[in-house]
Amino acid sequence: MSYQEAFPPELRRYYRKLFGREAEEIMASLRTPVEKYYLRVNTLKTSRSKLMSILRKEGLKPKRSPHLKKGIYFKRGGPNFPDEYNPDLPVAMANKFAAESIYQGANLYAPGVLQANRKIKPGDEVEIRDPKGLLVGVGIARMGAKEMMTSTRGLAVEVTLPKFKLPSLNELESFKEGLFYAQSLPSMVVAHVLEPSEEELIIDMAAAPGGKTSHIAQLMENMGEIVAMDKSKNRLRKTKEELDRLGVKNVKLIRMDARKLPELGIEADKILLDAPCTALGIRPKLWEGRTPKDIEATARYQRAFIRAAVKSLRKDGVLVYSTCTLSLEENEANVRYIIEKGLKLEEQSHFIGSQGMGLDDVQRFYPNRHLTQGFFIAKFRKVG
Repeated sequence: MSYQEAFPPELRRYYRKLFGREAEEIMASLRTPVEKYYLRVNTLKTSRSKLMSILRKEGLKPKRSPHLKKGIYFKRGGPNFPDEYNPDLPVAMANKFAAESIYQGANLYAPGVLQANRKIKPGDEVEIRDPKGLLVGVGIARMGAKEMMTSTRGLAVEVTLPKFKLPSLNELESFKEGLFYAQSLPSMVVAHVLEPSEEELIIDMAAAPGGKTSHIAQLMENMGEIVAMDKSKNRLRKTKEELDRLGVKNVKLIRMDARKLPELGIEADKILLDAPCTALGIRPKLWEGRTPKDIEATARYQRAFIRAAVKSLRKDGVLVYSTCTLSLEENEANVRYIIEKGLKLEEQSHFIGSQGMGLDDVQRFYPNRHLTQGFFIAKFRKVG
């Protein structure tokens, strides 16, 4: 399947209308993992120089980010085989989520197996394909076919040749000690744009899994108060685990739908709304199912969160709005909606992306230009 075929025809037309000739580059970039895989140094526990030394001892090759003092990145490996490569081995089919992980170096675990050639035995070399037939990797079976299909846990295939290779970090001692958080470059920029300080009350309206929340806490040096929200009990539990791992102590977790935020009667100094979105900027995207109708519906859904944020922000307070998507409706169009609600668009202190579409003070990250996820950031002040 070509990169064009990975996107629905109506979405391809939407991209071409929005981005012109650059649309083809954008879609091709979305199909592959990021060229630079970033992590954020947890300065509550260590420094960048110390962490880089530790990572080298753990067998990795970290590089300093030229943009952020707390940023480290690793270069992507691969591609390790051409698109037309056909190893002609027994096939284990992985679901989309698992396939996108394998595509960049992860192993295949039993919950991610959709189908498996019944002849597969432990020790056999197998090819791993996604549900549309794309080869994402080759590996050694650690289970037989029947066990792969029935087990709810365990390693099904140890991947020896992924299409691309990014570092595996979760088994490192430095990870377990909470010395870093794997986070994309644009996501790291968000907390810097918010500019939190220790005397402020900060609300993170869509906090899970805790990346931006923990970064805000880090910038506040564990002082002040952060209210972090999510409506999912499971996602909130995982957020707490991450905050504990990182040594964050100034966050109050609240389980609720953030659209109901005004019911708490809080007047925040600053609010981060990393809005639920269509995630059209996430990489790698082996194939996409969303269409322009999904974009329009999601943009309307986001406005309920926006209205809640505006009501819960004190006068002269700051709102930072961000998404990991590329659409106009979820980004610049919602910026104009926020301005209509009485907020003023402000210049951003950290700006390493591109200017927005018709708006100078918003920040867009393009996968082809910036070698990152597709991302969007806007900053506002409540003046009325």
